Amino acid sequence: MKPRVLAARLLACLLAGAAWTSAAAAPPLDLSAAAAWKGWARPGTETEIDLRIAATPAPAHATLELESATRRVHAEVDLGPGRGTRLQLPVPVADRIGVVATMAAAPTLRRELAIAPSESPLLAVALAAGATVEVEGFHAIAVGADDLPRHAAAYAAIDALIVDAATLAALDRQQLAALVAAAGACGRIVVVGADRRVSRLLEGAGGCGSRALLGAATPAEAAQALAASLQASLPAPLTTGAIGALAGHDLTLWNRLALALLVYFALGALALLHGRSLPMLLAAPLVAAALALGLPWLLRPQPRLLIWSEADSGTAVARYQAWQRVSGAGRGVARVELPAQLARQVRPCDDAQPLRLDYDVARALARAVEFETRLFGQTWLCYAGSFPVARQAALVPRGDTSIEVRNAGPQAWPAGWLLALGGVAALPALGPGAAVTLAPRPDAVAAADAAALRLASLRAGGRAALWRLELGAVAGAPLASEGWLMLALP
Repeated sequence: MKPRVLAARLLACLLAGAAWTSAAAAPPLDLSAAAAWKGWARPGTETEIDLRIAATPAPAHATLELESATRRVHAEVDLGPGRGTRLQLPVPVADRIGVVATMAAAPTLRRELAIAPSESPLLAVALAAGATVEVEGFHAIAVGADDLPRHAAAYAAIDALIVDAATLAALDRQQLAALVAAAGACGRIVVVGADRRVSRLLEGAGGCGSRALLGAATPAEAAQALAASLQASLPAPLTTGAIGALAGHDLTLWNRLALALLVYFALGALALLHGRSLPMLLAAPLVAAALALGLPWLLRPQPRLLIWSEADSGTAVARYQAWQRVSGAGRGVARVELPAQLARQVRPCDDAQPLRLDYDVARALARAVEFETRLFGQTWLCYAGSFPVARQAALVPRGDTSIEVRNAGPQAWPAGWLLALGGVAALPALGPGAAVTLAPRPDAVAAADAAALRLASLRAGGRAALWRLELGAVAGAPLASEGWLMLALP
């Protein structure tokens, strides 16, 4: 055997042996997984999976895949000495939730979690002293501060929460933000023994006029307050069907395709009429090829975002729902970048729609979603949450056909619409303390906002103010974005 060939084989064997030794020496990932609320959840809701990965002896990169029903969550994690990772991922409730973790030169790790579905309403009890609370008709779950989720969507898995001030003080920033967001979304929460600091923190944080965010001095009073609150009905969230009138029909792809076909046939007609012209013979195939190459770009879908928010006059929180529509330009996989301010509670509006979330571990939210599309097919993404508002209106009737509207809040209003006395009137911009007398009429409806006004009338019983939202502050929102704020009036 030639010396050069022998040396090459020896080098290959040494490299293979080194790689095998490295792979054999790589320690396996140390991963633990647990579901929120001690594994309990209401069927058809969202929950949260808490993943913990221990530090590794050397810098390493791990990939996590979480799969639940039709949802997959993908996350990339950097590990190293003294640098473990803990992350929480929201997923839809399913009988089995699988977790797969992979790392180079280490065996693949698999975990499977079982969710206990509850047909009875779930009551989570988070009391630092470990006391228990029983409310008739509820299945109670005792949880600690570390068990409370970091995504507001996971609060949909339970029906009510009783929490004390000591537990609130032990929450981290993400947990506290999720709890406040859940309160803003009209979640039923009773706070026991709130001191002045906690009271200031939660003041005005409850949506639906704070009818679902209650206080109590003792756990027993908390149980009574919760039972009494069940007598008060809360406005139900909008369904995807209800937003259809606001969205209208998306004919963009049809129009673009019709234009492309018109140009194509016009080009063919010109070629037939001027077939002997050398410039036409040269230009026709070039233009046709350019049109064929540019058609995928021409048909590229443009997402549209619609936001509907509601608040009661004088409350500090508005509850919003958002819908993002993506129209398919053909069979394939669409990737949609998500607005960061909305992404923490993104989900498919159709629970049967398979969806893959690309999760950003550093920001603790999804950065993008991927899903299968087809030509002219529509996929809807749903968002929900709350934001602060400071609008308050005072109404004084001035006879049977007119009414005085005064801005009783601390901030100026933009121009909008007033629904009252069975009619609609244009509401001018008003500064704090300013007032105007209006005469609402049934026919005084702007065509552009007619669907939004009809929806506001249904939601508020005919007494509301409606404004268009300024969405410039929503970073990453599609260009085709619209939003409304409805203020229910006393």
